[in-house]
Amino acid sequence: MNCQNSSVMALWMSVSLLSGCAGASAGIASQTASQTELVPDRVSPSGDDGPVMRTAHAILAGKQGEENSDAAALRAAAQILQAIGARPDGEQDEDLSKRWGERAQALDPSARPPVYRGRALGPSYRKGKVSAKSGVSTDQIFLAGKKASVALVPVSSKPLSIKIIDPQGKDICRQNVSSKPANCEWLPLFTERYRINIHTSATQPVTYYLISN
Repeated sequence: MNCQNSSVMALWMSVSLLSGCAGASAGIASQTASQTELVPDRVSPSGDDGPVMRTAHAILAGKQGEENSDAAALRAAAQILQAIGARPDGEQDEDLSKRWGERAQALDPSARPPVYRGRALGPSYRKGKVSAKSGVSTDQIFLAGKKASVALVPVSSKPLSIKIIDPQGKDICRQNVSSKPANCEWLPLFTERYRINIHTSATQPVTYYLISN
């Protein structure tokens, strides 16, 4: 079995687990948070396959499916985003679940299209671009006592890094990203605004997706 078929199979297994469970996404996230011991305002790379990282992997697989005109991968990615309740962060960001579902249907009209229902409130995602050898910053408020999760999804293999800074100017997370998504999780002591910095050392602009809960 080649890597592409393995990826598609893994995506369809995720769809089967998530199908019909959109309304339970918040409960799953709460259960994950309760099982993960987080030190307040301290963070480390997370191996937790929670809603934010499932969204990150679905977006990465969907982008690869789009590049390869792979209807099965596109349909699986669309259904995962729909089931999790992942949504664009603002009117300027495109709904990837809808776009990839329509693209999959165009590539393979014989297959049943994804079913779109009202979504549970899940992670939000936004597309961005950082200039060559430069960086961008964005601020986001995270709630006290609720696990915060942020993931960076590379659209190419060009190097990227993500750094999260707390309101006192202290770095609480720093990760390098190349071809796979990476995320950070922490437990804010107070409801405060955190700064998210994204930087690249590449000599060309780099596109990415930023996902947060």
